[in-house]
Amino acid sequence: MSTTRIIDVGGRAVIVEFERKRVKNINVRVRRDGSLYASMPYWVSYAEAERFIISKASFFIKAIDEVAKRREDEDNWKNADKESVERFKTLIVELIDLHMPFFAARGVSRPVKIVIGNYRSFWGECMDRRGILKFSTRLVDKDRELVEYVVVHELSHFLVPNHSEAFWNTVAAVLPDYKTRRKILNGKGTKR
Repeated sequence: MSTTRIIDVGGRAVIVEFERKRVKNINVRVRRDGSLYASMPYWVSYAEAERFIISKASFFIKAIDEVAKRREDEDNWKNADKESVERFKTLIVELIDLHMPFFAARGVSRPVKIVIGNYRSFWGECMDRRGILKFSTRLVDKDRELVEYVVVHELSHFLVPNHSEAFWNTVAAVLPDYKTRRKILNGKGTKR
């Protein structure tokens, strides 16, 4: 049996569903709608569970904001201008075409599949054994030179599947200024 309450968490009214279960600790997770779900031992009072959540207010507010941002990004992706995504995929193919001679000369076959998706945890991914490259739609609005860095980075994984010195030497052979591009992409540098 559960009960739902609205509590003040860091100055925000947050809906929390409390459920008593056979657990040893209070466990709280953020739901997709920004509400909280708290499972709690039978012996813990609702007041104690509320105090626990309030004591971690900054953590939960940050988590709620991240869930909201992720949901907004997903909605934007669903409603994205299909034309801009088509242009983005065309740019990816163009950049692969531009750099394939370097990689082909070293025994790399052309990727068999290019996937564009709403990936939050990476800009690009190389599935080297399957010949698949994945690119995040978060790159759609990035400058061409930054997208080019990600493409070269992922193509380089066909030669070196890790981030060893040999890998970075490969990236540098194609893009000598890759460190600058990487910093800008990750928000740690300024545009030239």
